[in-house]
Amino acid sequence: MEFECSFQCEIKYLVSAPAVTLRSTSPMSDIIKLFDKGYADIAAYISSAGSAPAGPPFAWYHAMEGDKVDVEFGYPVTAAVRGNERFRSSRTPGGRAVSCLYIGPYEEVEPAYDALMKCIADNALSASGEALEVYLNDPADTGPEFLKTEVSLLLEA
Repeated sequence: MEFECSFQCEIKYLVSAPAVTLRSTSPMSDIIKLFDKGYADIAAYISSAGSAPAGPPFAWYHAMEGDKVDVEFGYPVTAAVRGNERFRSSRTPGGRAVSCLYIGPYEEVEPAYDALMKCIADNALSASGEALEVYLNDPADTGPEFLKTEVSLLLEA
């Protein structure tokens, strides 16, 4: 299905919050499998630590080289949870970013990134090279065409 879509891009300040994450370098083609298992494992770890997610799951893309992506993903938590050899006690990214809401299948998110890059260029801003996706609803009970993702490109300080 083809359709024309415009994105409402905004420059905003992301507030960093405590989080529990996993970090991995993985082929982009394996990211769905990585997330499917990883998010469930992280949620179980948070619960076993006596805490609960304080917001929707996120993925922080630190770098991409070829088909390999360096991604840290997890959940924000209300208070720091001690990490271990697998799970990281981390924080969500903070600082200035350009963001927009994307609605649709995860694998078709590229036009949102194109819109964000255009906004950065139009406003003479500098991207840091890192991106953040916050998954606002659950693919287990939402059709792909209705998935909502807040997409952000982090800006240099």
